[in-house]
Amino acid sequence: MKFGWDLRVGLNRRLSSWKNSEDPSPGDLTYGIELHEYPEAVMWKGSKKHYRSGPWNGLRFSGVPNLRPNPLYKFDFFSNEEEVYYTYQFTSESIISSLVLNQTTSLAERHIWMEAEQIWKITLSRPQDDCDDYGVCGANGICNIIATPVCQCLMGFKPKSPARWKLIDTSQGCIRDKPLDCKSAEGFNKFVNLKLPDTTNSWVNKSMNLSECRDKCLKDCSCMAYTNSDIRGTGSGCALWFGDLIDIRQFPTGGDDLYIRMSASSLEGTKNVTTGKSDPGGAKGGTKWIIPVVIVATIVVISGILIMSYYTWKGRTATEGKILNYSHAHSQRTCNGVNLWNF
Repeated sequence: MKFGWDLRVGLNRRLSSWKNSEDPSPGDLTYGIELHEYPEAVMWKGSKKHYRSGPWNGLRFSGVPNLRPNPLYKFDFFSNEEEVYYTYQFTSESIISSLVLNQTTSLAERHIWMEAEQIWKITLSRPQDDCDDYGVCGANGICNIIATPVCQCLMGFKPKSPARWKLIDTSQGCIRDKPLDCKSAEGFNKFVNLKLPDTTNSWVNKSMNLSECRDKCLKDCSCMAYTNSDIRGTGSGCALWFGDLIDIRQFPTGGDDLYIRMSASSLEGTKNVTTGKSDPGGAKGGTKWIIPVVIVATIVVISGILIMSYYTWKGRTATEGKILNYSHAHSQRTCNGVNLWNF
């Protein structure tokens, strides 16, 4: 199956739901490949985005980390001047399958025909949980399905409306703790295991490396984040994001790295946390906290060694004293050949 565009003739192969189970006229649920600089699959519900796969990172869609090589089917993604499409093919002709957009449930469902039971079985569906719902945490928010609440602001950001955020209304998203001033001291915090943001406002260069990508983003005041566009091997290519970062998800493992622009003051004292790591090359101020910490740690270690040495020496002296006293007493009790212990 080919899912996507033939640019030579303007053909868009996409899915469209029925209006209902008995009316085959088009419903308002559609699913197709969006022709951004960094293409991705998007499900629309009317005029609103409903679900997004994340961009293709060379191995899989960024938002589907469990999409991996398997014995059941082969898959790949192609993007060039003539075609942009995702393709998959089952390895066995005995497998009968269909991909259905369900207007009633607003889900894309993978159906497999079970010959023994003579039924269609749903083996996969998207969106699969609350964090798959498009933009559920608002701009610059991040969704973590195992957290409570599931929505948080990215490190370096805060709720735009704290009052609404407390009521679990995250629609207004997050804003920066400290505004950017586009000075050379700005840098990037590294976030790991993510579903990459919506690529509507993105830019891609397949020949650049990660260092060149960072430099290009840093020189453009409107660039908010960057990463490798292809994660195969050691990584290659450059993807940049401009404006708010929307529809980011945190995965336990298997997600992508993303380097998000921060002011110099936001980089100072940054430590590794669940949702981010500091980029040492981001700003000169980013290492200021290391020196005093090292000094304090050194003093603590030396003090600990001295204290331990003192108590070890004291304990050894006390022990030696007891042994000497015992030996002296024992020798006295055997004086003149009389075993004083038997008296």
